[in-house]
Amino acid sequence: MKIDVLTIFPDMFTSPFDEGIIKIAKEKGVLDINIRNIRDYTTDKHRTTDDYPYGGGAGMVMKPEPIMKAIDDAGKGYYKIILTPRGRKLTQDIVKMLSKKDKLMLICGRYEGIDERVSLLAADDEISIGDYVLSGGELGAMVLIDAVARLLPDVLGNKESVLDESFSDHLLEYPQYTRPVEFRGERVPDVLLSGNHRKIEEWRKEKAFEKTVLVRPDLVANYNIYVGLVHFPVYDKYGKIVATSITPIDVHDIARSSRSFGIKNYFIISPTPKQNSVIKEMLSFWEEGYGSRYNAKRKEALSLVNITESIEEAVSKIKMETGKTAEIWVTSAQFEGFDISSYEDAKAYLKENPEKPILLLFGTGWGLADDVVEDADRKLAPIKSAGSDYNHLSVRSAAAIIMDRLFGNGR
Repeated sequence: MKIDVLTIFPDMFTSPFDEGIIKIAKEKGVLDINIRNIRDYTTDKHRTTDDYPYGGGAGMVMKPEPIMKAIDDAGKGYYKIILTPRGRKLTQDIVKMLSKKDKLMLICGRYEGIDERVSLLAADDEISIGDYVLSGGELGAMVLIDAVARLLPDVLGNKESVLDESFSDHLLEYPQYTRPVEFRGERVPDVLLSGNHRKIEEWRKEKAFEKTVLVRPDLVANYNIYVGLVHFPVYDKYGKIVATSITPIDVHDIARSSRSFGIKNYFIISPTPKQNSVIKEMLSFWEEGYGSRYNAKRKEALSLVNITESIEEAVSKIKMETGKTAEIWVTSAQFEGFDISSYEDAKAYLKENPEKPILLLFGTGWGLADDVVEDADRKLAPIKSAGSDYNHLSVRSAAAIIMDRLFGNGR
């Protein structure tokens, strides 16, 4: 792989690229890094690379001419990236994608940013390494290069380390231990000393999941999953389409399940203004009032709740947030005559399409209206007992079971 870095501070890259993994990648000939000084492409005696912004405002803006000249001088075939706080956040999935490119060009901004025409005319991507602002793109470029270099062929001594480390399966890495067995009263977990590889693997998966939920719940929500509890249109016991009442226990319990399994938002879908107003008052108590101080865990769960008047409104909000139209997934105890998906197939689909937004709908009353079910993109198999014909779980119980089947750690 060849990487060109465009910067006004080329000396910043000298030491970082002569140490560690990047040094190994260069020595093995799998990585060629070329630092281009943008000032070399200026035309005035002061080697000016910035100017005042049109429209006024504080700070300076990097001029387009020298940057575009540097890009043109490098030649064709590069995947060109601007390092900027406004870019999409760097993830391991993006790193994997970039590691498969033959040529990368990293353009390091400074001051208040780069003239927008560089992005419009030349950039293929804009990337940020986090939700904070640095003095320039150089440190971001170093981070990106280090992350990519680790995935290049023959760079790491143990290929399996790439597969097992943090973010490789959208989870943080499990706890690691080495000698001695006991240190300052803390002992290595017995399972790691057992020699039972199956149990060790299970323990590692469980601990990785627990750590991720605790520290980075946003990673558990690596699938763009949204849950909706539908109060209209649903059936009553006579087969009539009605709007059902909202019950606080469903709001609370499904919110707690949603938080536990990394759901992005939990929509209460009800067209009844008075009911919605009451639920909003309840949420305010837990999110802002005394309840927020009394039970922080419940506040955290209920912060996911979003009240909408229709399924269409929920879909619209998801599109505004993600830029994509959500697929509708439904399930029902009454499914007959539908093409039903197994949970194994559904999990495989989610893993293959992690950026696809999904709205998982649960019906109240006697189930979702046929029109909702028929228009859904996927119908999930109903929950059934192996030894009983009784099939009347509460919606909050069914929601918890289905979320565990789709997003649990497999145990």
